This record gives sequence, C-alpha cells and structure tokens, in this order.
Amino acid sequence: MEEKRKTFRSYFTAEGRMNSVLSARDLCLDDVINIVDEASEIVDFNRGLLQGAIEHISQGVSVVDKHLRLVAWNRRYIELFNFPAGFIQVGRPIADVVRYNAERGLCGLGDIEALVKKRVAYMYEGASHISSRAYPDGRVIEVQGNPMPGGGFVMSFADISAFRNVEEALKQSNETLEARVVERTQALGALNSRLINATQEAELASQSKSRLLAAVSHDLMQPLNAARLFASFLSSLERDAEVKKISSHIESALGAAEELIVDLLDISRLESGKMEACIEDFNLNEVFSILAAEFGVIATQQEVYFSVQPTRLHIRSDKRLLRRVLQNFLSNAFRYNPKGKVLLGVRRKGKGCQIEVWDNGPGIHEDRQKDIFNEFTRADLKDSELGLGLGLAISYGISRILNQPLHLRSWPGRGSVFSISAQCRDVFLSSKPVVHFSLPLEGVRVLCVDNEREILLGMDTLLSRWGCHVCVAENLEMVMLLIKDGFLPDIIFSDYHLTSNLTGLDVLEQCKKELISHDFKSVVITADKTKETALKILEQGYACLIKPVKPLKLRAFLEEVARK
Repeated sequence: MEEKRKTFRSYFTAEGRMNSVLSARDLCLDDVINIVDEASEIVDFNRGLLQGAIEHISQGVSVVDKHLRLVAWNRRYIELFNFPAGFIQVGRPIADVVRYNAERGLCGLGDIEALVKKRVAYMYEGASHISSRAYPDGRVIEVQGNPMPGGGFVMSFADISAFRNVEEALKQSNETLEARVVERTQALGALNSRLINATQEAELASQSKSRLLAAVSHDLMQPLNAARLFASFLSSLERDAEVKKISSHIESALGAAEELIVDLLDISRLESGKMEACIEDFNLNEVFSILAAEFGVIATQQEVYFSVQPTRLHIRSDKRLLRRVLQNFLSNAFRYNPKGKVLLGVRRKGKGCQIEVWDNGPGIHEDRQKDIFNEFTRADLKDSELGLGLGLAISYGISRILNQPLHLRSWPGRGSVFSISAQCRDVFLSSKPVVHFSLPLEGVRVLCVDNEREILLGMDTLLSRWGCHVCVAENLEMVMLLIKDGFLPDIIFSDYHLTSNLTGLDVLEQCKKELISHDFKSVVITADKTKETALKILEQGYACLIKPVKPLKLRAFLEEVARK
C-alpha cells in the first residue's frame, strides 16, 4: 500500500507522470484503477476544502489557473456582479468575464477590448494590484489581485461603499469645519482688531485726559500760588484783626481748592497706572513728625484735640505714598469730627503693624462701610465740609500699589478707626526729636525767578515781610543783569516752566557758571507733579517745591540758609 502511495505522489509531478507512462507495462489494470480513484478522491477533497474556505470569506473571490481560466469562486462573487445563472463555470476564460463586466460599464470608459486586454495582461504578467471603482448603481468596489506561486491568479472584490460614504462624510465635515474655523478666525480677528482699536482709543482718551488735567492743574496752580502768598502776607499783619480773620478764611478756601486739584490729579495717575512706589526702610516716626506739625496747626484752628503717639518702629513702605494715605485719614477725621478728638498711632500685629487713625466722631453705619472707599462717596453729614469724596478712594488705590491693605472699624455715635497694614523691620533706633527753628531772616538775599508777575509780587511781599532782601526776575536776561549789578543771592527760587525754550534748570545752571565762586542754595518751584520732572530736578542737585507753595516750606528753606 505504501508503495502505491509513493507511486501516486510521483504521478502528480511531471517527471512522475512520464515515468508512470513509461513503466505502465509494469502495472496491472487494477493498480491503475486504484491510483485514479485515489487521486480523484484527493482532488475532490482539496476542491471541497478550498470551496468551503472561500465561501466563508466576506469578499467576493475568483481563482484562475495559469491559463487564465476560472477554477474556483464563491457565492459572494456572483452576488457582487449579479452574473446570470450558469455564466460562471469551471474552465471559462477570465477574459469572457471581464468583457461581460466591461459591456455593462463596470470597467470604466473606453474601448471594451482595450479594457479587457489591460486587465488580462495584469493577470498574465502576475502583477499584484489594488484599485477601487465607483459603479453606476452607487457602489464602490475595491479590487485586489495577487499571483499564485504555481501559476494562476487570485482576485478579491470588497464592497467598500459604506466606508467611502463615511470617508466622504468626514471629508465634508472637515471641509465644513475648516470653513467654520476660517470664518470664526476671521470673526475673531475682526473682533480683536476692534478691541485693539477700542483699547488704543481708550488709551489716547486717557492720555488726553491726563494731559488736560496736568495742563489745567498747572494753570490753576499759578494763580493759587500767588493768592496763597498774598493770603499768608495778610495773615502776618497782626495789628489788623479783621484782615487777619479774612485772610485765614482765604487761606482755608485756597487750601480746599488745592486739595481738590491734588485729589483729581492723584485719581488720574491711579487710573493711568503712572503712580509708582519707591519702597524703602525708614523710621515711621519721621512720617509721624511731619503729620504732627502739619495737622497740629489745623487742630488749633478747628479746636480739635489732636495727639500723635511717638514710635521707634521701622517699617518698609513708600514714605511719600504712606504719608498721603495717613493725610487722607486725618483730613476725614478732622472734617467729620469738629472739636472732637483724633489720635494717630501704631500697634504691632504679628510680624507687621497697623498704623491707625482714631476719632470719636459720629461713626459710619455698617451698610455704608462697604462703599466708603469708592470714588465720590462721603458721609451724610449736614454740617460737614463739602468735598468730592476722593480721599479714601485715593488711599485705597495707593494701598493696592503698596500691597498694604486698608481696614475700617466704626461704631455709629462713638467713632471710627481707619488703618493701613505695614511690614515691620527689626530695627529700633531712638527717634531724633523734631527741632523747630524760628530764626530771624534779616539780610537773607533771595532771588525769585518766575514768568508770572503776580507770583513774583506775592513772593516779594511775603519774603520782604519776613525781613529778606528780595530781587525778582521774569527771565534769564533779567537774572544776568541783577548778577552783573552785584547782587549775590543766598538762595534762588526759580519756576520750572518759564518759556517754551527755557526752564528753571537752565537758569540755575547759568547762575552756577556766573557765580562760580559764590555759594548759594537752589530751589525749583513747579506745578508739574510727575515723577520724571522731580527726578530730573533732584538728579541735578536741586531742591524741589510743588505749587502752590506753602509759606512754612518756604520759611524752612530760608531758615536753613540763615543757619549757615
């Protein structure tokens, strides 16, 4: 039996079949019949196995032999192309099948024989290929062909219509999405452009407002400065009580006007972000001493019991801005608590401290306490002085710049406490006592330079009353003439803005050149409160006074010269 199997296997090779034919004389008829039967069984088994395998494939499949004749296919192949019954059969040339499909328009446009020849050539050459085609009924069929090792060709056909529909839908969705993105991007760009334009317009408006306020304040400060000098002169005439009383009212009104202008400028600087802090360590008592002197006079005039608790604490803050906050606290306490008590002090709180202003005034109701730091908010007191209600709003803005929170405690009918937090420094030095001088100013030679004659007249009147020897000049030419005539000033007060081409710095520099061997003090007086102007003046070594000039500050400079 084993010998028969070997004989059968050799039969199915070219050499085996030839050998079998040549040696047939050695085989009996029964052996030949058995070999043929056994071969038929194996062929039928292999064909059934192949047919069963391809029938369970979801794609349509057709197989051709090396002579390009159909040898196998599955039911899905028949269904995909809707072949007529009996058309697909073993041994049919594949060219007939391709021609049939081409005649139905399933192979595209062109000459039918050329289309058939092209596709048959792929199979004949054994070239692998993959393609897809949309059929007239809307289906999309993907065709994939691969050669077999022993000759022949296998073709698979898959209906990818659903996949292509999804792909097309995704493509359209992407195109729509891209269009929407482009549209939204353009809309966003247009919006951004409008926002940029609006921001630029707002910035221009803010700059225009700041320039307007600065120009208006400068122009207002000029007559206010002259009026304050004249009012101070009238106050010094002690022999006329009625004039003294009237002049004190004038000074009070001028002070209120100055306060309003300063408040408006500070609000403008806060809104524009131009107010900057200069943080340093300093003795808090330095600020307390200045406030004690400033509000001590006001307390006497308004019959307010005002006390300042001395301290040795050193804190880290901006001395100028902190003083501005405390000035606003004290001004409110004095305004709404006439003939009452006001206390300025500080208390430690953990690693920091609270600088507090106490008063025993009417207090603030709880429902108003949340709004008290808003702009244009005032306590509703009938007998209080009128104001714009900007002081506390400015204090709140400054506290945010300093990063030092404000606090309020109030008890209606009993009083209020306004406070600001500060960072303490672990330095404790004895505070130097504040020494107040009241030296005679007889013989102090003063040169006043200003392009406003009223201001020059006011300076001349007030300083002459104090015993100074005063000369005035409206421009650089008049200054040079006075110096050439032999006038040697001990102190020069020069306005900053003299003409469009001349500043007080130019005048003082020229005076230094002319008086190179003579020592004198230089002070620039200006209504320009910008940090840039102040730095420019200080960098050149000159002192700075802000208009309207307070007589006490003028006298302080004069007494410094008198002491020397």
